[in-house]
Amino acid sequence: MRNNVFLGCLAALILVSNMILLGMYAGPILALFPQNIVLINILNEVIAFVPPVLIYFLITQNSGIKETFYISYISPSNIILITLISIIIQPALMAVSAVSSLFFPNAASDFLYSMSNMPALSTLIITSLMPAFFEEMYFRGLVLSNFKNTSPLKACILGGIIFGMAHLNFQQFTYAAIMGIIFCYFVYKTGSVFSSMLSHFVINGIQTILSALMLKTVSVQAANEQAKNVVFSDLVPFLNFALISIIPLIFLFIIFAQHNPKENRNHVTQSDKIFNLPLFILVVIFIFYSSF
Repeated sequence: MRNNVFLGCLAALILVSNMILLGMYAGPILALFPQNIVLINILNEVIAFVPPVLIYFLITQNSGIKETFYISYISPSNIILITLISIIIQPALMAVSAVSSLFFPNAASDFLYSMSNMPALSTLIITSLMPAFFEEMYFRGLVLSNFKNTSPLKACILGGIIFGMAHLNFQQFTYAAIMGIIFCYFVYKTGSVFSSMLSHFVINGIQTILSALMLKTVSVQAANEQAKNVVFSDLVPFLNFALISIIPLIFLFIIFAQHNPKENRNHVTQSDKIFNLPLFILVVIFIFYSSF
């Protein structure tokens, strides 16, 4: 039988392949439903994530739903700590995203700008709530649960890198990979996927709100022009805020680690191999797709 890391990487490969093929078969399905933008986006997420989940369970014959998706209770104190970390980490993530925007187009910003005329609640549902649910259940649930036979550090880094590659563009890779590592750490320490869901929702939600506030002062066209013509000097405020946030961020992570001294009891370190064929194919797809 294949090792667990193999299955986790295979699950990620199945999802990414389905995401790429969505453009070929999702249109006719979505056309059958009322063209409400929130409904269409929800259905699009269902079509993207549910078939890979079903394929994974057919392949593995796995019946442990609760263990596979890390469904367990998260304490109120962890909710507070994770929320604070997710707020204070914003400047650092924004700095990383801004630096990568010097070299690659910012697809996430383009997407947020395209939704500038939508109601605030609809925008939050599409940009924050749905990704927090679907992406976390898959990547920090189904994928991460297959990394139990490797060290926690390797599991978190591999989980983060896979999450970064799944965005299929170079600009979001570093930003998403860092987020993915942090989300994996939250799940590893708490044993609950709800911890990463919360962090994901808060981070995306704040980014959405900040984008909406910015678009109240400048037009979408002006914002796009600024994004295309960004230079290093424009990033100095982001970098300064990132440096200022480092100390309180480290402090909160220390408190979080001390508050969760017992690591995930389902995680058993063995000598599981990291490199495998599905991971190699995923890397090739990411590089090829992102390049074009």
